[in-house]
Amino acid sequence: MNNKKIISVIGGSGFIGSYLVDKLLSQGYFVKIISRNATSKKQFFPSAKLGQFQLVNCNICKSGELKKALFGSDYVINLVGILESRADNSFNDVHIKGAKNLIEACSFNDISKLIQVSAIGVEQNKLSKYAITKFKAEKIIQSYKNSLIVRPSIVCGDEDNFINFFAKYAKLSPFLPLIGKGETKFQPVLVTDVVEIIFRCLNFPFKKGQIIEIGGDDILSFKEILSFIVKELRIKRMLVNVPFSLASKLAFFLEKFPFSILTRDQVEMLKTDNIMNKRKSFKKFFKYEPLSFYIFAKRQLENFKKDGGHIN
Repeated sequence: MNNKKIISVIGGSGFIGSYLVDKLLSQGYFVKIISRNATSKKQFFPSAKLGQFQLVNCNICKSGELKKALFGSDYVINLVGILESRADNSFNDVHIKGAKNLIEACSFNDISKLIQVSAIGVEQNKLSKYAITKFKAEKIIQSYKNSLIVRPSIVCGDEDNFINFFAKYAKLSPFLPLIGKGETKFQPVLVTDVVEIIFRCLNFPFKKGQIIEIGGDDILSFKEILSFIVKELRIKRMLVNVPFSLASKLAFFLEKFPFSILTRDQVEMLKTDNIMNKRKSFKKFFKYEPLSFYIFAKRQLENFKKDGGHIN
């Protein structure tokens, strides 16, 4: 076991977090899994040895809790982020206030390296509140003595809310909406590839506040992604163009539901391509080839064929 480093993963019980924690455990690190309700989940980590990880309940918006939670840590990786702003869990609180609390807690505990996981495109979009607050959070984190910003594109995997969402939607609806004609470009990347790059960043000598972007090898439009999903499911669905203006009006009503399908802020985010800047690409630093979207998506979509996926 690696006895030298203790790594705190904030948001470690989430989608990316669970994969990252298992990777760190497999490499012998001791891991603190920090989230608001870390102890409420019964998580299983195949790579864990007895006493190798600790579950810590902590809200990143509470400075005192965070300072205490990070005590004894060498590295900190922050995965916390929200796609919907609520009164009790707003973009400003989670992204901006959380980032301020984080650098205070890291300074207090003399953390050796702080890695902030953000998102591709946040510096370009000037209207999305998600993007604006994420970008402001990046600027705050970059003030820390040894910090790194990691920006992935759309992250996919068996538990994701992207391929799975549209596959489920396609099986239920006779048509699929192409917001903004479906022209927005993405570089979908498998969660295990994202985790591998984050892991390699831990001991790589980046400059203070450096930004590294992670994406897959395939650049696809939203329309191409939906077309691929429909083709793989062997179903016939109509792809309907929905202008951004109309999508925003529809989202005004949809976001009022307890589990909103679409928000106005998400419509704004779709106006910006989600692809890597070559100057910030992880490939400038690491020799690593991510798995093709067509390979991992095809494999993932098999799950939707077993229970009536062959619909004409």
